[in-house]
Amino acid sequence: MCWGLSLVFVSAGCGSGTPPAKPVTPLQLPGWHALADPPGVLQLAPDVDGLRVDNETGWKALVKDGDAIRSATLTFATAKEASAAQKRAAGDDYQAGLERAFHGDTIGRGPGVGLRLRVLRPTGTGSDTVEVYLVARGRRLTIVELLSAHGFDPALRNRILREISR
Repeated sequence: MCWGLSLVFVSAGCGSGTPPAKPVTPLQLPGWHALADPPGVLQLAPDVDGLRVDNETGWKALVKDGDAIRSATLTFATAKEASAAQKRAAGDDYQAGLERAFHGDTIGRGPGVGLRLRVLRPTGTGSDTVEVYLVARGRRLTIVELLSAHGFDPALRNRILREISR
């Protein structure tokens, strides 16, 4: 099954249809705790229509003091297809789709294909920073979501992106 970002996050029928592997913890961070993360962040993937996805891997979320790290990995048939999916996410349509999905506004860009959004809390009190990154490495495209009331420390963010995309 392939995932595409749209106003309602619709899945399209493509790829091998391989079911996701059992979620595991992608990295270990002192003081962070792993939790199940249904439905995960695969719905944040860019449009992969026409690209062959061989595998989808959902990861457990890591949480600490109200902050969260969520990720998932799509493995494509070729590195060229993973790169094409990442390029699709670099477009304005993907950014606009994330803004609609999160009901937030882009407040910055991060390393690679990354967006930072300011998102109002559903309770109506306060806001959070949601960061979404897409990291391609070989045949894999990893979608990473970082959620924090104050934003992530740049050194921690870089460590997460480096380790989670190995």
